Order: sequence, then structure tokens, then C-alpha cells
Amino acid sequence: MDETRCFRRRSPSSPHCILTSRRTAIGTPDADTAILFFSRRPEREGLNKQLVGQDYAQSRRVAAAFYDHARRAVADSGLPAIEVNGAQQRGRNFGARLANAVADAFAAGYEHVIAVGNDCPALHEVDWAAVTEQLEAGRPVLGPTSGHDGAYLIGLSRDQFEHAAFAALPWTTDGLFPALHRHLVAASGAAPVRLAVRDDVNEPAELRALLRRNRAGALAARLRRVLGSTHCTSHVPARSTTRPVLERRSRAPPYSSLLSRR
Repeated sequence: MDETRCFRRRSPSSPHCILTSRRTAIGTPDADTAILFFSRRPEREGLNKQLVGQDYAQSRRVAAAFYDHARRAVADSGLPAIEVNGAQQRGRNFGARLANAVADAFAAGYEHVIAVGNDCPALHEVDWAAVTEQLEAGRPVLGPTSGHDGAYLIGLSRDQFEHAAFAALPWTTDGLFPALHRHLVAASGAAPVRLAVRDDVNEPAELRALLRRNRAGALAARLRRVLGSTHCTSHVPARSTTRPVLERRSRAPPYSSLLSRR
């Protein structure tokens, strides 16, 4: 059964829906902090990342496992969550699309926005209450990925968001994290709070590493079922160089479709 509810926020013109879990009592329209779940749909993600080489059907199923896992983590956060799908995204590049989505969340009446994507396997480990507390205290929050070149979580407040400068950050490069850190220091006057470093999965090698490390957990179990073996690290082929890549891999919360279930 679908666990989502859609309702209008403070702006009647907002096209977005709110994703909450029925197990939580929060997620009310009056909350000041919202999660922006910004990620491709699995069929698009599977084609873009090619995590299982030339096998698009397998890549799509792997992408679906990550999408559902992240979506569940967001729904269980206890916060209202805005999911923006491909049809709702506006902009010529990743930075413009993400900046427009963040701007829409603020326009809907939220004071604080936490942007996440679907490529962090440990997203369910985030302490959402602690992130919200820091944002309410005026400090932005960053979740660095391994290597400190990207971010799996970006939390900022309305008065720390400058649309053009945010959109112009080097989103699809390995220089994103330091540039984003400097940007938020300048915007807030304080160093961002750093969460624990967590892995993201954008390449076949990162998928193999995840399956070697993570022998338990719902995501790992589903991935092994998809890939057809309980010891499938050697069965994930390298990325094909023959299939077209639609976009460079994102070093930020990746962009997706919100709330349109298959």
C-alpha cells in the first residue's frame, strides 16, 4: 500500500506533493523544515549510471532498489518531504534544476530545506532531528561523501539561499564540496555543521564495494536478489563505454521525480 499523502502547503500554487510515513505523527503542513527529495526515476537513473554495465533492465532494477530505499528513509524521517519529479524540474542544467527546486520549497512556506538524493545507502542513519535543530539555530548542514568531493545532504535556511550563486556552484565536478562549504560560510557567517562521512554509489565499482561491505540490511538483500547471487560482487560488470550517458554523474543530491509512483 502506498504510504504517501498529498496536500497543499501554504502556497496554493505549489505543484509539489508531500511525502510522509503513516507511522509518523509529524509531517504536518505547519512544520518549518522540509526534506527535498531530489532524484531521478529508476528508469532514467538506470540508463544514466549503468551500474550493471550494458544490462539496462538490471541497472533499472538496481536503481529502483536505491530509489525505494531512500524514499523510505525520507518518509520515515518524521518531516514533511517534497519530492520533485522530472516533469516538475525546471532548468537547463543540474545546478539550475536543484536551485529551482529549493526555491520552490522556500516559496511554499518552509524556513529550512534539507536536500537529499537517492544514491546514499546509509541515508536512513541520518539523525533528522539533529539536522533540524542545527538549521533552526542558524547553522547550515552538510553531509560529505567519501573523498569529501560531494554531498549526500545539504541543509540550509531561507536567509542562506541565494538562487543564482547556488545554481552556479560546480555541481557536477569533484570540486563541489569545498565550493559548497565556502558558499554556505559566506551565506550564513558560520561554518556548516558536518555530518558523518557516508558513501554514495554512482559507479559499478562503488556498487561492488557496497555489496562486499554490507552483508546485512534490506537494501543489500534486495540488491543481491536483483543481481541473482548472495555473493554477487564479482557479477557486477564494469560500466559500458558504448551506451550513451545522459548526464555526468552528480556530486550532490541527484535529481529525480517526486511522488509519481510506477
